This record gives sequence, C-alpha cells and structure tokens, in this order.
Amino acid sequence: MKMIITLIGILFTTMLWGQSMQELNNADKLKYFFQKLDKNSLNLITEFYHPEVDFIDPVGKIKGANAIKAYYEGMYKNVKSIKFDFTQVYESGNTVIGVWTMTLETDKLNGGEPYSVDGNSVVTFGPNGQAIYHRDYFDMGAFVYERIPVIGYVIKKLRANMEHSQK
Repeated sequence: MKMIITLIGILFTTMLWGQSMQELNNADKLKYFFQKLDKNSLNLITEFYHPEVDFIDPVGKIKGANAIKAYYEGMYKNVKSIKFDFTQVYESGNTVIGVWTMTLETDKLNGGEPYSVDGNSVVTFGPNGQAIYHRDYFDMGAFVYERIPVIGYVIKKLRANMEHSQK
C-alpha cells in the first residue's frame, strides 16, 4: 500500500510539474528538488534520494531516504514558507555543488518574521540518477541560535567582539 501511495505521488508530481526529475541533468535536479520541496511535496524525497543515501548537515548524519523524509517532516512541520535561491551551481561528473540562500518563515524563530541564511549543498548522484550522498554546509548560529532571544543576543555579541579583534 505504501508503495502504491508513493507511486501515485510521483505520478501526480510528474503531471503537476510536467516532468520527472529523472529527465533533468544533475544540476537541474538539485535546483528543482529544493525549489519544489515543502511540507506538501515530501513525496519528492523518494524520487530524488537513493534508498541508502548518506545525508550530513550541521545537525547530524542520516542514513536512508526514509530517515531523511522523517527528518524533513519534523523540520517542515512548523515552516510557513521556505525558498531556496541558487546563486551558483557547479557540476563535475556526478557531483553537484549548489550555492544558495534559504529564506525561511516559521513562528518558532525570529519572531515569526522571514529571514535568510546562506549555505551550499554537495550532492553526488549514483548510476540510477538518484542522490547517494548529500552534505549541507551552513552557519547553524545564523540559522537557529541567533534567532533565539537570550542565546541569540550572546552569540551576536561574541561575533561582534571577534570581528573587531580580527581587524
């Protein structure tokens, strides 16, 4: 039953957007995936990621597409909106590096106001066209810690002091 629901989701996605990710080159797959992914389109995860993918970000390491889906479900649960703007994309062989700015809006951080964080993703695609390795790099302080009232104030002060001491 779960497989049938997944296949229906993939077919619906293909009809809705007019193409399958498998028809795209790897750089376009990366951009397409992040530009379309939100809490209502998590079915894209099983199309984009290989079942045994390795995923790493500043929060931790995850093994497998199902675990990534659970991670995104938890993360996107409180997200009002999320948008990735890719400023640069580099492709070499089966590896793509995408440099992006993520704009996020959630009631849980930054007083509910949208904010942006810069980062990049390194993704390697396997022979079947699905991502087998995905690593995100971004400043966790700028993403979360600076958005928490008391902790954010302390981190911002520390950053300001370090910036002045390096001049």
